[in-house]
Amino acid sequence: MKPFKFKITISFQILISFESTMKYFSSIAMGLLFFVSNTNAQDTLYARKILNELCSPKYAGRGYVNKGDKKAATFIQSQFKSIGLKKVNGSYKQPFTFPVNTFPGKVIVKYNGQLLVAGKDYIINAGCKSYNFKGSINFSSIENLQDSSFYDRKGYNQKMAVIDTFNIKYFDEAGLTSKKYMTDFRKELIIKLTNDKLTWTSSYEQDNKCVITLKSEVFDRNKTAAFEIEIESIFYGKYTSKGELYDAYTSQNVLGLLEGTENRDSFIVITAHYDHLGMMGSTAMFPGANDNASGIAMLLNLAKYFKKHPQKYNLLFIAFSGEETGLIGSQYYVKNPIIPLESIHFLINIDLMGNGAEGVMAVNGSTFKEQYKLLTDINTKQNYLPAVKARGKAANSDHYYFSEAGVPCFFFYLMGPYPFYHDINDKASAVPFTNFSNAFLLFRDFIITLQ
Repeated sequence: MKPFKFKITISFQILISFESTMKYFSSIAMGLLFFVSNTNAQDTLYARKILNELCSPKYAGRGYVNKGDKKAATFIQSQFKSIGLKKVNGSYKQPFTFPVNTFPGKVIVKYNGQLLVAGKDYIINAGCKSYNFKGSINFSSIENLQDSSFYDRKGYNQKMAVIDTFNIKYFDEAGLTSKKYMTDFRKELIIKLTNDKLTWTSSYEQDNKCVITLKSEVFDRNKTAAFEIEIESIFYGKYTSKGELYDAYTSQNVLGLLEGTENRDSFIVITAHYDHLGMMGSTAMFPGANDNASGIAMLLNLAKYFKKHPQKYNLLFIAFSGEETGLIGSQYYVKNPIIPLESIHFLINIDLMGNGAEGVMAVNGSTFKEQYKLLTDINTKQNYLPAVKARGKAANSDHYYFSEAGVPCFFFYLMGPYPFYHDINDKASAVPFTNFSNAFLLFRDFIITLQ
């Protein structure tokens, strides 16, 4: 019995020892896992902090009302300074001027006595001039516009109209008549009905008419269309007889430098635009979370990493303004480069970093095939993202003028379902950051591989 007891005792002790050892290694593994997870989480936490800050009301949609762009630029500069990025030629900012239409005051639309909600029920054309109207407006159905005799009627000569040409059901067949109607110089107010999502933009021009896009469900086609409209706009920019611009709006690009350890004459440039559409009146703010506070969050994360891990090449980080108004900030930089364009080894432009469930698109990927192969090889080996796709040249973000000037570059945007674009719902709380951390790792490795 003693031998048996002895064996049991030994077995029990061994079991206890084995269990303790497993718990020990398990706790280490869990600790390592927590450390890795927490490290990635910290990137996302910092990104969330940046997203929440830039989308908060004090930045007014990072447009050109209430100095939203300037406040955002100052915040980004503070982040550059805190991270340890250096000034470029003695400054973090590169100012430039451009014409732009803004809506700092009243944007009020009432329909049959009901106050409509800006951005939800309607949007106005970004180039809209100041405009006031009170009265009834003729409703023109698709059938009216397809009837050639309609244009000879008294109602057509009215200076304002409601048209039904943007109903999805009639979109294709309404195209030509709609174009004729919309370009009629006699119309000073056109209200067009739509079943589509309300998508706004920015304008460097001011139109000679007011166009309001109204959600179809708001409008009753069987009732009199009585409207009260008050719109206040301010246009920045005047031209001399020689076409020279003055009294324009002053915005700024924000730059920060990390010096390289070896190749001080060569640069890898990482860019993202920080501007968005701003305000449409005093109540409708377009936060621009995915487009493109998320890109700024990625840019700042990369800056933080590479400050701690210096590279051979210089790293120049640029946050552009004026992108939404026509790539104006990046175009200005290309025409007025602070570091010579020929010294740029490669440029990476970042936009729309909110999802990534379906991978990443590399604009110019089919143009710069060698660099694209580097990118795909990294992703294949590390399995960071579900897909790395390529397309050719496109004038759809701030890489474009660099590319046209001969600078090798990619424009990255993450793919995946995200319904909010250029609307009031592109809020920080809506951004899932599905593959933000893995996209960061891919971009990080790609930048390192380019050295």
